[in-house]
Amino acid sequence: MTMKMYDIMKMQASIAGNPVHGVGYRVFLLQKALEYGIQRFNARNEVSHEKQRVIVRAEGEPAMIEEFCSFIRSESPPDAIISDISFQEYTGYVITIIDYMHLIQVEQLSKGIPAIISIDKKQDLMLGKQDQMLGKQDQMLDKQDQMLDKQDQMLDKQDQMLDKQDQMLDKQDQMLDKQDQMLGKQDQMIQKMDHMETSITGEIKDLRTDLRSYIDRKFSVMEQDIQQIKVKIGLM
Repeated sequence: MTMKMYDIMKMQASIAGNPVHGVGYRVFLLQKALEYGIQRFNARNEVSHEKQRVIVRAEGEPAMIEEFCSFIRSESPPDAIISDISFQEYTGYVITIIDYMHLIQVEQLSKGIPAIISIDKKQDLMLGKQDQMLGKQDQMLDKQDQMLDKQDQMLDKQDQMLDKQDQMLDKQDQMLDKQDQMLGKQDQMIQKMDHMETSITGEIKDLRTDLRSYIDRKFSVMEQDIQQIKVKIGLM
């Protein structure tokens, strides 16, 4: 039994543009290499002369590699902006596509660990701030309780003041009642004084009439006496 030998072809492509990093370009190429059945594959990001580049290497059967090169020329991720694509001969080692997938996973983990640590730190900061907020909320609640206590005290004092005002109003009502009684008695006294004045005035009038009659009688008697004296002494 004889084994059939397959021809092997290697390639390297340089994809330049801005951006070609951070747009999923390497995974985009990896997916297509898996579809073509390419056994060895590698892709890395680099920056040269302030320009982003993706360096792609592949190894496999010539037909597969040719199709892969055609794909690189015609297709790219939606967010990538490409300025130049060039192909170079390559004779070096290309890792297996399985190893590259492992490499991508490790790379993603290495990127994820700092992110997880950063998230943990931010969560710790957030928890610290939340603790501070809770502490301030507790202080605010304590102050609100104090304010409510003071308001209760104020309401109690207001109730006491209202009770005293009610007592004062009751006493004022009593005073008004007594004043009404005094006014009533004063009215009675005035009526009695009016009655007494009327009675005294009548008595004075009667006395005047009696005195006048008495005086008139006296004058009449005196005139008669004077006439008799005049007659006796011969003046008449």
